[in-house]
Amino acid sequence: MTRIALVLGGGASLGSYIGGAVSEIIRAMENNRRADKVVIDIITGASAGALNAALAARCLIVNRNLLPWIEKAWVDAADASVLLDPGRGQREGWLDVSVLDELTRAMVASPPAADDTPSPAGGQQMRLGFTLANLYGVPYERRYRFLNEPDRPFGTRVHTDSIRFELSGASRAGSPVWNDVAEAAVASASFPFAFPPRRISRRKGDYPGARLRVDSDGTVDMWYLDGGLFDNAPLGLARDLVELDRGHKDQDRRYLFVEPGLESGAAGGQTPDGPPRTLAGTASALARAVLGQGAARDWVTANRVNTRLEILRDLVDRLPELAPDLLEPDALALGRYIGELAERVAEAQVAGLAPGDESEDPAGEHLDAQLARIETDPAYAAVLNRADTRAGRARFAKLIFALEAAAGLQDKDVLPLYLVAPADGSILAGDFLGHFGGFFHREWRANDFRAGRRDARRVMEETLHDVIAYDPGDDAEYRVEALDPGFESIPAAGKARLRGLVAAEADRMLSELRPGPLAAAFGWAWKPVVRRWASDRLLASLGQAD
Repeated sequence: MTRIALVLGGGASLGSYIGGAVSEIIRAMENNRRADKVVIDIITGASAGALNAALAARCLIVNRNLLPWIEKAWVDAADASVLLDPGRGQREGWLDVSVLDELTRAMVASPPAADDTPSPAGGQQMRLGFTLANLYGVPYERRYRFLNEPDRPFGTRVHTDSIRFELSGASRAGSPVWNDVAEAAVASASFPFAFPPRRISRRKGDYPGARLRVDSDGTVDMWYLDGGLFDNAPLGLARDLVELDRGHKDQDRRYLFVEPGLESGAAGGQTPDGPPRTLAGTASALARAVLGQGAARDWVTANRVNTRLEILRDLVDRLPELAPDLLEPDALALGRYIGELAERVAEAQVAGLAPGDESEDPAGEHLDAQLARIETDPAYAAVLNRADTRAGRARFAKLIFALEAAAGLQDKDVLPLYLVAPADGSILAGDFLGHFGGFFHREWRANDFRAGRRDARRVMEETLHDVIAYDPGDDAEYRVEALDPGFESIPAAGKARLRGLVAAEADRMLSELRPGPLAAAFGWAWKPVVRRWASDRLLASLGQAD
Protein backbone atom coordinates (compact mmCIF):
# COMPACT_ATOMS: atom_id res chain seq x y z
CA MET A 1 0.00 0.00 0.00
CA THR A 2 1.18 3.51 -0.85
CA ARG A 3 0.27 6.25 1.60
CA ILE A 4 -0.10 9.89 0.55
CA ALA A 5 0.43 12.88 2.82
CA LEU A 6 -1.37 15.78 1.17
CA VAL A 7 0.14 19.19 2.03
CA LEU A 8 -1.90 22.22 0.96
CA GLY A 9 -0.47 25.73 1.00
CA GLY A 10 -2.51 28.92 1.27
CA GLY A 11 -3.43 31.61 -1.22
CA ALA A 12 -6.84 33.30 -0.57
CA SER A 13 -8.74 33.14 -3.91
CA LEU A 14 -6.04 30.79 -5.23
CA GLY A 15 -7.84 28.24 -3.11
CA SER A 16 -9.67 27.48 -6.38
CA TYR A 17 -6.37 26.19 -7.82
CA ILE A 18 -5.77 24.06 -4.71
CA GLY A 19 -9.34 22.75 -4.91
CA GLY A 20 -8.80 21.74 -8.54
CA ALA A 21 -5.60 19.88 -7.67
CA VAL A 22 -7.21 18.10 -4.70
CA SER A 23 -10.21 17.09 -6.82
CA GLU A 24 -7.99 15.61 -9.53
CA ILE A 25 -5.81 13.73 -7.02
CA ILE A 26 -8.79 12.14 -5.26
CA ARG A 27 -10.52 11.31 -8.54
CA ALA A 28 -7.35 9.66 -9.89
CA MET A 29 -6.91 7.56 -6.75
CA GLU A 30 -10.55 6.46 -6.77
CA ASN A 31 -10.18 5.29 -10.37
CA ASN A 32 -6.66 3.88 -10.05
CA ARG A 33 -6.04 0.86 -12.29
CA ARG A 34 -2.93 -0.24 -10.42
CA ALA A 35 -3.25 -3.39 -8.33
CA ASP A 36 -1.71 -1.89 -5.19
CA LYS A 37 -3.92 0.42 -3.18
CA VAL A 38 -3.08 4.11 -2.78
CA VAL A 39 -4.72 6.07 0.06
CA ILE A 40 -4.55 9.53 1.59
CA ASP A 41 -4.08 9.22 5.34
CA ILE A 42 -2.46 12.57 6.21
CA ILE A 43 -3.72 16.03 5.19
CA THR A 44 -2.34 19.37 6.36
CA GLY A 45 -3.40 22.82 5.26
CA ALA A 46 -2.81 26.51 5.83
CA SER A 47 -5.31 29.29 5.12
CA ALA A 48 -7.23 28.43 1.93
CA GLY A 49 -5.40 25.10 2.03
CA ALA A 50 -7.03 24.39 5.39
CA LEU A 51 -10.50 24.90 3.89
CA ASN A 52 -9.61 22.51 1.07
CA ALA A 53 -8.13 20.05 3.57
CA ALA A 54 -11.38 20.03 5.54
CA LEU A 55 -13.44 19.49 2.37
CA ALA A 56 -11.11 16.70 1.20
CA ALA A 57 -11.24 14.94 4.59
CA ARG A 58 -15.03 15.02 4.56
CA CYS A 59 -15.12 13.55 1.04
CA LEU A 60 -12.67 10.79 1.96
CA ILE A 61 -14.05 9.82 5.37
CA VAL A 62 -17.80 10.47 5.04
CA ASN A 63 -19.19 11.02 1.53
CA ARG A 64 -17.26 10.65 -1.72
CA ASN A 65 -20.19 12.25 -3.57
CA LEU A 66 -19.21 15.63 -2.12
CA LEU A 67 -16.16 15.76 -4.41
CA PRO A 68 -17.83 17.82 -7.22
CA TRP A 69 -18.95 20.33 -4.59
CA ILE A 70 -15.36 21.41 -3.99
CA GLU A 71 -15.51 23.05 -7.41
CA LYS A 72 -18.92 24.56 -6.72
CA ALA A 73 -17.68 26.00 -3.41
CA TRP A 74 -14.66 27.75 -4.91
CA VAL A 75 -15.92 28.66 -8.37
CA ASP A 76 -19.58 29.51 -7.70
CA ALA A 77 -19.90 30.35 -4.01
CA ALA A 78 -16.64 32.17 -3.17
CA ASP A 79 -17.56 35.31 -5.06
CA ALA A 80 -17.24 38.99 -4.20
CA SER A 81 -20.97 39.38 -4.72
CA VAL A 82 -21.50 37.53 -1.43
CA LEU A 83 -18.17 38.13 0.34
CA LEU A 84 -18.48 41.92 -0.08
CA ASP A 85 -21.63 42.56 1.91
CA PRO A 86 -22.17 46.17 3.09
CA GLY A 87 -24.90 44.95 5.44
CA ARG A 88 -22.87 42.18 7.10
CA GLY A 89 -23.29 41.80 10.86
CA GLN A 90 -19.63 41.68 11.86
CA ARG A 91 -17.44 44.72 11.12
CA GLU A 92 -14.01 43.45 12.18
CA GLY A 93 -13.15 42.45 8.60
CA TRP A 94 -13.89 43.67 5.08
CA LEU A 95 -15.26 40.34 3.93
CA ASP A 96 -18.32 38.53 5.23
CA VAL A 97 -17.07 35.59 7.30
CA SER A 98 -20.59 34.16 7.51
CA VAL A 99 -20.06 32.91 3.94
CA LEU A 100 -17.23 30.66 5.14
CA ASP A 101 -19.28 29.59 8.14
CA GLU A 102 -22.22 28.60 5.94
CA LEU A 103 -20.03 26.74 3.43
CA THR A 104 -18.17 24.72 6.06
CA ARG A 105 -21.37 24.04 7.98
CA ALA A 106 -23.06 22.75 4.80
CA MET A 107 -20.13 20.72 3.46
CA VAL A 108 -17.93 19.79 6.44
CA ALA A 109 -20.29 19.65 9.44
CA SER A 110 -23.50 18.64 7.68
CA PRO A 111 -25.84 15.99 9.14
CA PRO A 112 -25.95 12.47 7.71
CA ALA A 113 -27.14 12.08 4.12
CA ALA A 114 -28.74 9.14 2.34
CA ASP A 115 -25.73 8.73 0.01
CA ASP A 116 -22.99 8.81 2.66
CA THR A 117 -20.24 6.50 1.36
CA PRO A 118 -16.56 6.82 2.27
CA SER A 119 -14.09 7.17 -0.58
CA PRO A 120 -11.78 4.24 -1.38
CA ALA A 121 -9.01 6.85 -1.62
CA GLY A 122 -9.16 7.51 2.14
CA GLY A 123 -7.25 5.54 4.74
CA GLN A 124 -8.94 3.69 7.58
CA GLN A 125 -7.31 6.22 9.92
CA MET A 126 -6.61 9.79 8.94
CA ARG A 127 -4.71 12.60 10.62
CA LEU A 128 -5.74 16.13 9.74
CA GLY A 129 -3.79 19.25 10.72
CA PHE A 130 -4.15 23.00 10.20
CA THR A 131 -1.65 25.73 10.91
CA LEU A 132 -2.85 28.74 12.90
CA ALA A 133 -1.51 32.13 13.94
CA ASN A 134 -2.11 32.53 17.67
CA LEU A 135 -3.04 36.20 18.04
CA TYR A 136 -1.88 36.68 21.64
CA GLY A 137 0.66 33.87 21.70
CA VAL A 138 1.22 30.96 24.07
CA PRO A 139 3.38 31.94 27.08
CA TYR A 140 6.33 29.75 27.98
CA GLU A 141 9.11 30.04 30.51
CA ARG A 142 12.48 28.97 29.14
CA ARG A 143 15.85 28.46 30.77
CA TYR A 144 18.76 29.53 28.62
CA ARG A 145 21.59 29.04 31.13
CA PHE A 146 22.88 32.60 30.97
CA LEU A 147 26.57 32.66 31.80
CA ASN A 148 26.09 35.28 34.51
CA GLU A 149 22.68 34.04 35.78
CA PRO A 150 22.38 30.35 34.83
CA ASP A 151 19.20 29.72 36.85
CA ARG A 152 17.23 32.73 35.65
CA PRO A 153 14.39 31.90 33.21
CA PHE A 154 13.01 34.20 30.54
CA GLY A 155 9.46 34.43 29.28
CA THR A 156 8.46 34.21 25.65
CA ARG A 157 5.28 33.89 23.62
CA VAL A 158 4.96 31.54 20.68
CA HIS A 159 2.51 32.66 17.99
CA THR A 160 3.01 29.80 15.53
CA ASP A 161 0.31 27.26 16.32
CA SER A 162 -1.53 24.29 14.88
CA ILE A 163 -4.48 22.03 15.59
CA ARG A 164 -4.73 18.31 14.87
CA PHE A 165 -7.55 15.82 14.44
CA GLU A 166 -7.68 12.03 14.45
CA LEU A 167 -10.35 10.76 12.06
CA SER A 168 -11.48 7.22 11.39
CA GLY A 169 -14.39 5.16 10.17
CA ALA A 170 -16.17 6.14 13.40
CA SER A 171 -16.01 9.83 12.40
CA ARG A 172 -19.31 9.61 10.58
CA ALA A 173 -21.59 12.47 9.63
CA GLY A 174 -23.07 14.01 12.76
CA SER A 175 -19.95 13.36 14.84
CA PRO A 176 -18.97 16.47 16.89
CA VAL A 177 -15.46 16.30 15.47
CA TRP A 178 -16.67 17.76 12.17
CA ASN A 179 -17.93 20.91 13.88
CA ASP A 180 -14.45 21.30 15.38
CA VAL A 181 -12.84 20.69 11.99
CA ALA A 182 -15.05 23.34 10.36
CA GLU A 183 -14.30 25.91 13.09
CA ALA A 184 -10.56 25.29 12.88
CA ALA A 185 -10.51 25.48 9.07
CA VAL A 186 -12.24 28.87 9.09
CA ALA A 187 -9.83 30.07 11.81
CA SER A 188 -6.85 29.02 9.67
CA ALA A 189 -8.32 31.01 6.74
CA SER A 190 -9.03 34.20 8.72
CA PHE A 191 -6.67 36.57 6.92
CA PRO A 192 -6.13 39.77 8.95
CA PHE A 193 -8.42 42.68 8.04
CA ALA A 194 -10.34 40.50 5.57
CA PHE A 195 -11.88 38.31 8.31
CA PRO A 196 -12.10 38.70 12.09
CA PRO A 197 -10.06 36.60 14.55
CA ARG A 198 -11.68 33.33 15.58
CA ARG A 199 -11.95 31.86 19.05
CA ILE A 200 -11.30 28.17 19.72
CA SER A 201 -11.22 26.46 23.09
CA ARG A 202 -8.07 24.41 23.52
CA ARG A 203 -7.02 22.01 26.26
CA LYS A 204 -3.99 22.72 28.40
CA GLY A 205 -2.55 19.38 27.32
CA ASP A 206 -2.24 20.79 23.79
CA TYR A 207 0.53 23.06 25.09
CA PRO A 208 2.82 21.05 27.40
CA GLY A 209 5.01 23.30 29.49
CA ALA A 210 3.04 26.48 28.75
CA ARG A 211 2.06 28.90 31.53
CA LEU A 212 -1.70 28.96 30.94
CA ARG A 213 -4.62 29.87 33.15
CA VAL A 214 -7.34 27.41 32.31
CA ASP A 215 -11.04 27.36 33.05
CA SER A 216 -12.62 24.90 35.45
CA ASP A 217 -13.16 22.43 32.59
CA GLY A 218 -9.44 22.43 31.77
CA THR A 219 -9.74 24.54 28.61
CA VAL A 220 -8.47 27.97 27.61
CA ASP A 221 -9.83 30.24 24.86
CA MET A 222 -7.36 31.08 22.09
CA TRP A 223 -7.84 33.69 19.36
CA TYR A 224 -6.57 32.78 15.91
CA LEU A 225 -5.81 34.36 12.56
CA ASP A 226 -4.65 33.00 9.20
CA GLY A 227 -2.32 30.03 9.57
CA GLY A 228 -0.36 31.14 6.51
CA LEU A 229 1.02 34.16 8.37
CA PHE A 230 3.72 32.02 10.01
CA ASP A 231 3.49 28.64 8.29
CA ASN A 232 2.08 28.77 4.78
CA ALA A 233 3.71 25.50 3.68
CA PRO A 234 2.85 22.98 6.44
CA LEU A 235 5.42 20.36 5.46
CA GLY A 236 6.78 20.11 8.99
CA LEU A 237 3.30 19.53 10.38
CA ALA A 238 2.74 16.75 7.84
CA ARG A 239 6.06 15.13 8.78
CA ASP A 240 5.13 15.28 12.48
CA LEU A 241 1.78 13.59 11.81
CA VAL A 242 3.45 10.87 9.74
CA GLU A 243 6.05 10.19 12.42
CA LEU A 244 3.35 9.51 15.01
CA ASP A 245 3.25 6.04 13.42
CA ARG A 246 6.09 3.97 14.82
CA GLY A 247 6.26 1.96 11.63
CA HIS A 248 6.37 4.95 9.29
CA LYS A 249 9.85 4.02 8.02
CA ASP A 250 8.47 0.77 6.62
CA GLN A 251 5.72 2.51 4.66
CA ASP A 252 5.77 3.48 1.01
CA ARG A 253 5.17 7.13 1.85
CA ARG A 254 4.77 9.99 -0.66
CA TYR A 255 4.21 13.67 0.13
CA LEU A 256 2.16 15.69 -2.37
CA PHE A 257 2.58 19.44 -1.89
CA VAL A 258 0.09 21.73 -3.64
CA GLU A 259 1.40 25.30 -3.79
CA PRO A 260 -0.27 27.79 -6.18
CA GLY A 261 2.05 30.71 -5.39
CA LEU A 262 5.48 29.05 -5.64
CA GLU A 263 7.95 31.39 -7.33
CA SER A 264 10.56 30.17 -9.77
CA GLY A 265 14.20 31.13 -9.36
CA ALA A 266 13.93 33.66 -12.18
CA ALA A 267 10.83 35.32 -10.76
CA GLY A 268 12.31 35.36 -7.29
CA GLY A 269 15.39 37.22 -8.55
CA GLN A 270 13.43 40.21 -9.81
CA THR A 271 13.38 43.25 -7.54
CA PRO A 272 10.86 46.08 -8.04
CA ASP A 273 12.28 49.50 -8.90
CA GLY A 274 10.75 51.11 -5.85
CA PRO A 275 8.05 50.94 -3.18
CA PRO A 276 4.36 50.45 -4.06
CA ARG A 277 2.69 53.67 -5.18
CA THR A 278 -0.75 52.96 -3.77
CA LEU A 279 -2.42 51.73 -0.59
CA ALA A 280 -3.61 48.59 -2.35
CA GLY A 281 -0.13 48.04 -3.78
CA THR A 282 1.32 48.24 -0.28
CA ALA A 283 -1.31 45.85 1.06
CA SER A 284 -0.61 43.42 -1.79
CA ALA A 285 3.16 43.56 -1.23
CA LEU A 286 2.70 43.11 2.51
CA ALA A 287 0.44 40.08 2.01
CA ARG A 288 3.00 38.51 -0.30
CA ALA A 289 5.81 39.23 2.15
CA VAL A 290 3.98 37.69 5.11
CA LEU A 291 2.79 34.62 3.23
CA GLY A 292 6.14 34.22 1.49
CA GLN A 293 8.02 34.29 4.77
CA GLY A 294 5.58 31.77 6.24
CA ALA A 295 6.28 29.42 3.34
CA ALA A 296 10.03 30.05 3.42
CA ARG A 297 10.21 29.10 7.10
CA ASP A 298 8.95 25.57 6.51
CA TRP A 299 10.88 25.17 3.25
CA VAL A 300 14.09 26.05 5.07
CA THR A 301 13.26 23.60 7.88
CA ALA A 302 12.45 20.74 5.51
CA ASN A 303 15.49 21.41 3.33
CA ARG A 304 17.75 21.67 6.39
CA VAL A 305 16.60 18.24 7.59
CA ASN A 306 17.20 16.72 4.16
CA THR A 307 20.67 18.30 3.91
CA ARG A 308 21.64 17.17 7.41
CA LEU A 309 20.50 13.64 6.65
CA GLU A 310 22.62 13.53 3.50
CA ILE A 311 25.68 14.74 5.44
CA LEU A 312 25.04 12.30 8.32
CA ARG A 313 24.63 9.30 6.05
CA ASP A 314 27.73 10.23 4.07
CA LEU A 315 29.65 10.48 7.36
CA VAL A 316 28.31 7.13 8.58
CA ASP A 317 29.27 5.44 5.30
CA ARG A 318 32.86 6.69 5.77
CA LEU A 319 33.19 5.72 9.43
CA PRO A 320 35.22 2.56 8.73
CA GLU A 321 37.80 4.62 6.79
CA LEU A 322 37.78 7.59 9.19
CA ALA A 323 38.07 5.43 12.32
CA PRO A 324 39.42 1.97 11.39
CA ASP A 325 39.67 0.97 15.07
CA LEU A 326 35.88 0.71 15.12
CA LEU A 327 36.25 -2.57 13.24
CA GLU A 328 38.83 -4.01 15.59
CA PRO A 329 37.34 -6.67 17.95
CA ASP A 330 40.02 -5.90 20.55
CA ALA A 331 39.26 -2.16 20.78
CA LEU A 332 37.53 -2.67 24.12
CA ALA A 333 38.30 0.77 25.54
CA LEU A 334 36.86 2.45 22.46
CA GLY A 335 33.76 0.26 22.65
CA ARG A 336 33.31 1.09 26.33
CA TYR A 337 33.61 4.84 25.65
CA ILE A 338 31.04 4.71 22.83
CA GLY A 339 28.67 2.69 25.04
CA GLU A 340 28.92 5.22 27.87
CA LEU A 341 28.31 8.06 25.41
CA ALA A 342 25.17 6.35 24.06
CA GLU A 343 23.88 5.79 27.62
CA ARG A 344 24.36 9.50 28.46
CA VAL A 345 22.45 10.51 25.33
CA ALA A 346 19.60 8.12 26.19
CA GLU A 347 19.42 9.48 29.74
CA ALA A 348 19.19 13.04 28.41
CA GLN A 349 16.44 12.10 25.95
CA VAL A 350 14.23 10.42 28.55
CA ALA A 351 14.79 13.12 31.18
CA GLY A 352 11.61 14.91 30.12
CA LEU A 353 9.33 11.89 30.41
CA ALA A 354 6.25 12.19 32.63
CA PRO A 355 6.91 11.35 36.31
CA GLY A 356 4.34 8.57 36.14
CA ASP A 357 6.57 6.40 33.93
CA GLU A 358 6.63 2.97 35.62
CA SER A 359 9.76 1.66 33.86
CA GLU A 360 12.65 0.70 36.13
CA ASP A 361 15.22 1.65 33.50
CA PRO A 362 13.60 4.06 30.98
CA ALA A 363 16.97 5.16 29.55
CA GLY A 364 18.07 1.57 28.97
CA GLU A 365 14.78 0.60 27.32
CA HIS A 366 14.91 3.72 25.16
CA LEU A 367 18.46 2.96 24.06
CA ASP A 368 17.60 -0.66 23.25
CA ALA A 369 14.63 0.46 21.13
CA GLN A 370 16.72 2.99 19.21
CA LEU A 371 19.51 0.51 18.57
CA ALA A 372 16.98 -2.02 17.28
CA ARG A 373 15.62 0.64 14.92
CA ILE A 374 19.08 1.58 13.65
CA GLU A 375 20.07 -2.06 13.07
CA THR A 376 17.04 -2.61 10.84
CA ASP A 377 17.27 0.71 8.97
CA PRO A 378 18.24 0.08 5.31
CA ALA A 379 20.10 3.41 5.24
CA TYR A 380 22.67 2.01 7.69
CA ALA A 381 22.78 -1.58 6.45
CA ALA A 382 25.97 -1.20 4.38
CA VAL A 383 28.14 0.17 7.19
CA LEU A 384 26.73 -2.18 9.85
CA ASN A 385 27.48 -5.16 7.63
CA ARG A 386 31.14 -4.10 7.60
CA ALA A 387 31.41 -5.31 11.22
CA ASP A 388 32.38 -8.98 11.51
CA THR A 389 31.25 -9.40 15.12
CA ARG A 390 28.11 -8.74 17.11
CA ALA A 391 30.08 -6.43 19.40
CA GLY A 392 31.38 -4.44 16.42
CA ARG A 393 27.89 -4.08 14.97
CA ALA A 394 26.56 -2.83 18.34
CA ARG A 395 29.47 -0.39 18.54
CA PHE A 396 28.55 1.08 15.15
CA ALA A 397 24.86 1.29 16.08
CA LYS A 398 25.61 3.13 19.35
CA LEU A 399 27.86 5.63 17.58
CA ILE A 400 25.18 6.25 14.93
CA PHE A 401 22.65 6.80 17.73
CA ALA A 402 24.91 9.46 19.29
CA LEU A 403 25.54 11.15 15.93
CA GLU A 404 21.80 11.24 15.15
CA ALA A 405 21.09 12.84 18.52
CA ALA A 406 23.82 15.45 18.07
CA ALA A 407 22.38 16.42 14.68
CA GLY A 408 18.76 16.34 15.87
CA LEU A 409 17.91 13.71 13.26
CA GLN A 410 16.75 10.76 15.33
CA ASP A 411 14.15 8.75 13.42
CA LYS A 412 14.16 11.30 10.57
CA ASP A 413 14.18 10.46 6.89
CA VAL A 414 14.52 12.34 3.62
CA LEU A 415 11.16 13.79 2.62
CA PRO A 416 9.91 12.12 -0.62
CA LEU A 417 8.20 15.29 -1.83
CA TYR A 418 6.27 15.85 -5.07
CA LEU A 419 5.26 19.36 -6.10
CA VAL A 420 1.96 20.36 -7.72
CA ALA A 421 2.39 23.97 -8.86
CA PRO A 422 2.07 26.13 -11.99
CA ALA A 423 4.97 25.82 -14.42
CA ASP A 424 7.74 28.40 -14.16
CA GLY A 425 6.52 31.74 -15.43
CA SER A 426 2.84 30.80 -15.33
CA ILE A 427 0.56 33.35 -13.68
CA LEU A 428 -2.76 32.29 -12.22
CA ALA A 429 -5.79 34.45 -12.86
CA GLY A 430 -6.44 35.08 -9.17
CA ASP A 431 -2.85 36.12 -8.49
CA PHE A 432 -3.36 39.85 -7.99
CA LEU A 433 -4.59 42.13 -5.20
CA GLY A 434 -2.63 39.99 -2.73
CA HIS A 435 -4.25 36.78 -4.07
CA PHE A 436 -7.73 38.20 -3.36
CA GLY A 437 -8.43 39.31 -6.94
CA GLY A 438 -9.90 35.98 -8.00
CA PHE A 439 -12.95 36.57 -5.82
CA PHE A 440 -14.12 39.26 -8.28
CA HIS A 441 -14.65 37.06 -11.36
CA ARG A 442 -16.10 33.58 -11.65
CA GLU A 443 -14.18 32.78 -14.85
CA TRP A 444 -10.88 33.62 -13.17
CA ARG A 445 -11.60 31.11 -10.43
CA ALA A 446 -12.84 28.50 -12.93
CA ASN A 447 -9.66 28.96 -14.96
CA ASP A 448 -7.50 28.49 -11.88
CA PHE A 449 -9.50 25.41 -10.85
CA ARG A 450 -8.78 23.86 -14.26
CA ALA A 451 -5.11 24.83 -13.85
CA GLY A 452 -4.99 22.93 -10.56
CA ARG A 453 -6.48 19.86 -12.20
CA ARG A 454 -4.04 20.14 -15.12
CA ASP A 455 -0.95 20.39 -12.92
CA ALA A 456 -2.05 17.56 -10.62
CA ARG A 457 -2.70 15.37 -13.67
CA ARG A 458 0.79 16.14 -14.99
CA VAL A 459 2.45 15.13 -11.71
CA MET A 460 0.54 11.86 -11.48
CA GLU A 461 1.18 10.92 -15.10
CA GLU A 462 4.87 11.90 -15.13
CA THR A 463 6.17 11.11 -11.63
CA LEU A 464 3.59 8.99 -9.79
CA HIS A 465 2.81 6.61 -12.65
CA ASP A 466 4.44 3.76 -10.72
CA VAL A 467 1.53 3.74 -8.25
CA ILE A 468 -1.31 5.58 -10.04
CA ALA A 469 -2.75 4.97 -13.50
CA TYR A 470 -6.16 6.37 -14.43
CA ASP A 471 -8.16 7.72 -17.35
CA PRO A 472 -8.28 11.54 -17.11
CA GLY A 473 -11.29 13.51 -18.23
CA ASP A 474 -11.80 15.27 -21.53
CA ASP A 475 -9.03 17.71 -22.48
CA ALA A 476 -11.48 20.58 -22.16
CA GLU A 477 -11.60 19.96 -18.41
CA TYR A 478 -7.91 20.91 -18.23
CA ARG A 479 -7.85 23.79 -20.73
CA VAL A 480 -6.39 26.95 -19.19
CA GLU A 481 -6.66 30.31 -20.91
CA ALA A 482 -4.04 33.07 -20.83
CA LEU A 483 -5.97 35.71 -18.92
CA ASP A 484 -4.79 39.19 -17.90
CA PRO A 485 -6.85 39.98 -14.80
CA GLY A 486 -6.94 43.46 -13.32
CA PHE A 487 -9.23 45.97 -11.72
CA GLU A 488 -10.58 47.17 -15.07
CA SER A 489 -11.54 43.59 -15.94
CA ILE A 490 -13.75 43.14 -12.86
CA PRO A 491 -17.41 42.75 -13.89
CA ALA A 492 -19.66 45.75 -13.35
CA ALA A 493 -21.63 43.95 -10.64
CA GLY A 494 -18.43 43.30 -8.69
CA LYS A 495 -17.33 46.92 -8.98
CA ALA A 496 -20.77 48.10 -7.85
CA ARG A 497 -20.58 45.76 -4.87
CA LEU A 498 -17.13 47.09 -4.00
CA ARG A 499 -18.28 50.70 -4.28
CA GLY A 500 -21.27 49.94 -2.09
CA LEU A 501 -19.02 48.37 0.54
CA VAL A 502 -16.61 51.31 0.47
CA ALA A 503 -19.49 53.80 0.77
CA ALA A 504 -21.01 51.86 3.67
CA GLU A 505 -17.66 51.76 5.47
CA ALA A 506 -17.18 55.49 4.92
CA ASP A 507 -20.68 56.17 6.33
CA ARG A 508 -19.94 53.98 9.34
CA MET A 509 -16.68 55.78 10.09
CA LEU A 510 -18.33 59.20 9.69
CA SER A 511 -21.14 58.14 12.03
CA GLU A 512 -18.58 57.33 14.71
CA LEU A 513 -16.98 60.78 14.55
CA ARG A 514 -17.72 63.13 17.43
CA PRO A 515 -17.15 66.64 15.96
CA GLY A 516 -17.58 69.82 17.92
CA PRO A 517 -20.88 71.74 17.89
CA LEU A 518 -19.87 74.00 15.00
CA ALA A 519 -18.60 71.18 12.78
CA ALA A 520 -21.67 69.09 13.62
CA ALA A 521 -23.93 71.93 12.57
CA PHE A 522 -22.34 72.02 9.12
CA GLY A 523 -22.08 68.25 8.75
CA TRP A 524 -24.45 68.42 5.80
CA ALA A 525 -21.74 70.30 3.92
CA TRP A 526 -18.48 68.50 4.80
CA LYS A 527 -19.58 64.92 5.38
CA PRO A 528 -20.55 64.18 1.72
CA VAL A 529 -17.24 65.66 0.57
CA VAL A 530 -15.21 63.55 2.99
CA ARG A 531 -17.27 60.48 2.16
CA ARG A 532 -16.75 60.93 -1.59
CA TRP A 533 -13.03 61.71 -1.18
CA ALA A 534 -12.40 58.61 0.92
CA SER A 535 -14.34 56.37 -1.48
CA ASP A 536 -12.64 57.78 -4.58
CA ARG A 537 -9.18 57.49 -3.05
CA LEU A 538 -9.66 53.83 -2.15
CA LEU A 539 -11.17 52.89 -5.50
CA ALA A 540 -8.44 54.78 -7.38
CA SER A 541 -5.87 53.00 -5.25
CA LEU A 542 -7.33 49.63 -6.18
CA GLY A 543 -7.34 50.59 -9.82
CA GLN A 544 -3.60 51.26 -9.76
CA ALA A 545 -2.69 48.29 -7.55
CA ASP A 546 0.33 46.24 -8.55
